[in-house]
Amino acid sequence: MTQLEVDYSAVVIYGFGILFWLFLWAKMVGYSFLLEKRLLFIVFAGPIVNFIINIILALNTKIPPHDVELDIYLYVEKNATTIAGLTLAIAIFVVLKFNTDSQRITDNPLRKKFLFLIFWSFLYSTIGCLPLYWMPPLDGALTLLRHIKTVPYTYSLFTLAAAIIIFCYRLKSADE
Repeated sequence: MTQLEVDYSAVVIYGFGILFWLFLWAKMVGYSFLLEKRLLFIVFAGPIVNFIINIILALNTKIPPHDVELDIYLYVEKNATTIAGLTLAIAIFVVLKFNTDSQRITDNPLRKKFLFLIFWSFLYSTIGCLPLYWMPPLDGALTLLRHIKTVPYTYSLFTLAAAIIIFCYRLKSADE
């Protein structure tokens, strides 16, 4: 692959990442939450800004040699593993905490939304960033794979952030 092909691939991948994020947000959280819970706007805009920055950087950066790209590529997988572990730990804590009173989990829409987002964050970080055992030795192929894996990794981060913000709003409403 030449530099030009990979650059346009990054534009396409991150461009579709933005469009798909708009769709996912509508399905996972809903645009009405942006008006009700203003902090969620930061989480909503985060992936869009991230993908735009990635497009700009991809268009202005040379492809590193294959050995260097292997180290960069593993960075995404390592961090996705961290996010997967964090979301799993949160989910386990919540399930154990509310195991004795399952009605408490489902009686509040914010609690259900929180658990739903935690679940999806976990899925994005595990399924979306699965380690690949076949590493193509072509120049630029790992860069392309890294761009592809960055999209679900970004989704997992910001979905987790949305869940935490919704949880904080739930705590605030419980105090009132």
